[in-house]
Amino acid sequence: MIQVLYWVWYVIGATLMLTIGVPDILSFSNGLFLVFYALCVLDLIYQGRKRTGLSDQSVIWKEPGLWAASAILWLGGMGVEWVGVHTKWPFGEYGYSDFFGIHLFSVPVTLGFAWIAVVGNSALLSGGGSGWPGKLVRAVKTGFWAIVLDLVLDPVAHARGFWQWEAPGGFYGVPWTNYISWFIMGAFLSLFLPAMPADGHSLLRAKWVYQLFILLFGLLALKEDITGSFIIALVGALLAEGSWLSDSRRKIKTV
Repeated sequence: MIQVLYWVWYVIGATLMLTIGVPDILSFSNGLFLVFYALCVLDLIYQGRKRTGLSDQSVIWKEPGLWAASAILWLGGMGVEWVGVHTKWPFGEYGYSDFFGIHLFSVPVTLGFAWIAVVGNSALLSGGGSGWPGKLVRAVKTGFWAIVLDLVLDPVAHARGFWQWEAPGGFYGVPWTNYISWFIMGAFLSLFLPAMPADGHSLLRAKWVYQLFILLFGLLALKEDITGSFIIALVGALLAEGSWLSDSRRKIKTV
């Protein structure tokens, strides 16, 4: 059900953002989109783990380990954002507008869900995670997918005033330290996630979620004349497709 809700929200939001813009009366939907994105990704992980026997079938609805990891990702994301806003490190000097809703210590509470969504979606694409060697490999891959997404997302967010950099520079007004930090934080936070499901169904849906999210912001980048981010969005979508085609999990079928 949450996946259906996410896609309905996505289609309506994408249509509005790419045409007339989101009306002020619907401004609350911006933050909710991040929440639904996070819940969609968590549901993909849980359902995939259930199909492949990785989750505890005796637990009603969701497994505690996944929710504990989600809480850590939310707290970790909010924590690093708080440090970033108040100390200018590690992302650079920036501040948030009211675009994503209620703030907690100058950070929108929905940003924690954004970290869950990005890290979880990237980890789903990366797979692995069985034992520390597998988790470390998955962490590097997760950081890669996260930074590709951020190279599209952050320039658009900056151009549209979602958040504002006080010392513009780097890539379309966003400091390079921000992108490096996204890689490091994405890789680090992914270590707290359980093993990703090893089935083609989960991988296919995770790929679609990633591709359509990055392509949406790629089109928004094109509207803002941010050609570099638009090109990266296309390349990122193609890389996700190539990763899916070459992934052995694509051939694993479950009931």
